[in-house]
Amino acid sequence: MKKYWKLFWTFRRIQLMKMMEYRGDFFFWLIVSTMWTAFNYFFYYLIIGNSKTIAGWTYDEVVILLSFFTMLDAFTWSVFFPNMVNYTESIYQGTLSNLLLLPVNSVFIILTKEATYHNVPRFFIGLTILISTAVKMQIQISIYQILLASFVFIISIIFIYSGWFILATLSFWAEKLTNINEVMPGFRSIYQMPARIYTGLTGFIITFIVPLGLVTTLPSEIILNRNNTSDIIYFFIFTMIFAYLTIQFFNYSIKKYSSVGN
Repeated sequence: MKKYWKLFWTFRRIQLMKMMEYRGDFFFWLIVSTMWTAFNYFFYYLIIGNSKTIAGWTYDEVVILLSFFTMLDAFTWSVFFPNMVNYTESIYQGTLSNLLLLPVNSVFIILTKEATYHNVPRFFIGLTILISTAVKMQIQISIYQILLASFVFIISIIFIYSGWFILATLSFWAEKLTNINEVMPGFRSIYQMPARIYTGLTGFIITFIVPLGLVTTLPSEIILNRNNTSDIIYFFIFTMIFAYLTIQFFNYSIKKYSSVGN
């Protein structure tokens, strides 16, 4: 474990040095990312400010959900996207062999090697607005709620990353599936809204079959003292099984890998 911890921070230092080679580019995208986050909150103010509620959620309650979405989005573009792009490109270019031959777990390298820092402010913006909104609403939040919401948020990260990883792994099975990394970002709009907004068959699919709707709704409901214990347990079990199957699918798919010319 100590070896992996050291590797993780070595990767972070390398990425930081690479980023500092082009400081102008970094600060440009840092500003763009921050402005886009501000626009996102403003957009929801325009939408919900007029209707007052959406699926029974008030504007302030949706802001809490949007804050969790913003923090998760920081991981999406800072960690998930660069690693999955590098992963699929290495399959098609035949350079994945360089990672497979290293004396460490291949999945660990694939999922942690790359990172960008342009979207890091988004995480802290989301966290700051989450705290300020909770204070504004005078919500009494216990240490237990904070820990539980943090735990569910981590489970959400694992769930989204597992889904992205299993989709990217399809690159072993199809030639030049270069657009595969555009699929998961397209699903973001699903968990950008409360799960209650989806009803009927659609609601059943995105809260039970593929629980994307629970990704931001569950931690938000915990903060709002609405947590549904059965949903939390289900989401946890589903994610753990899903993550395990994702790793097994990778181990099976890698047998098709033939390096250059895959």
